[in-house]
Amino acid sequence: MEEIKAFPKKQSKLTTQTKWFIFVIIILSVLLLIASIFLFTDFFKQRVTIPGNIPLGTQITVNLNSQGAYATSITYDGSNIPGAKIKQLVKIALPLNSQDAVVRARVFTCDEGGNVTEVEVTVADEVWLKQGNYYYYNDILTAGVTTNFSQSITLPTDEDFFNAEKYYEIIIVFETLLYNSGTYDVGEVWTNLPENYLSNV
Repeated sequence: MEEIKAFPKKQSKLTTQTKWFIFVIIILSVLLLIASIFLFTDFFKQRVTIPGNIPLGTQITVNLNSQGAYATSITYDGSNIPGAKIKQLVKIALPLNSQDAVVRARVFTCDEGGNVTEVEVTVADEVWLKQGNYYYYNDILTAGVTTNFSQSITLPTDEDFFNAEKYYEIIIVFETLLYNSGTYDVGEVWTNLPENYLSNV
């Protein structure tokens, strides 16, 4: 007598879309596991860098335009010595076919909590004049020329900036104004200018 099966088995196949979905879930799970392992190891803590930032001591060239504000950030950790003077070469450049400009710079550091303090800079040339929190370039920036800004920086002595397990940033902001053949009154925009600023131009 022939056996009758009340519930015959169905031959079901996974669709291509379902297979890809399962594959993506597996890959994401593996990546999450690897990231979690590295996150809690000393290896990761000691070697992590903030994305897009430049390590302290690296030579930097900041490309400017004739009018605007341009910033770069330098990363350091709290294992540095408070008040240490660190070699830090920073250059600025005005691209070819740019109009002449004047420039000033401000340098400060901040921690993860938003605390901010000024950073002392050893300028590369005496043509830079300090007035208040700004360094003014006492000359005209011309197209195609690279100019030195700093030779070194001195780290702050404030305790807020020296926790060995934390990272900090030094922010350098360059501001430029179009210099129109000596007729532009920089003082209309930048107040508290150094004495005799641009008087030799």
